[in-house]
Amino acid sequence: MSFFRLSQPNAPMPDKLCKTDYYQIVTSVLMVVLGAIILIRSITEKFTLMPLLVGGGFLALGFYRLNFVIKYLREKRKCNRT
Repeated sequence: MSFFRLSQPNAPMPDKLCKTDYYQIVTSVLMVVLGAIILIRSITEKFTLMPLLVGGGFLALGFYRLNFVIKYLREKRKCNRT
């Protein structure tokens, strides 16, 4: 069960991550990196609106997806303590 998929709020948390989850984690990190590179290049080069929107979009989506990873790891740590 992937933690990025939409499910019921009371659904149990998966015990371990599958290959799809690791793929989504890697692509989320790469989105943040790519968004930062696009923003830096658009600010230092010719200033236009489109690269700012695309870079900001990549950053926002990457951080949004990584937020799920952080929530999963916190819940996993909380379950392991009890």
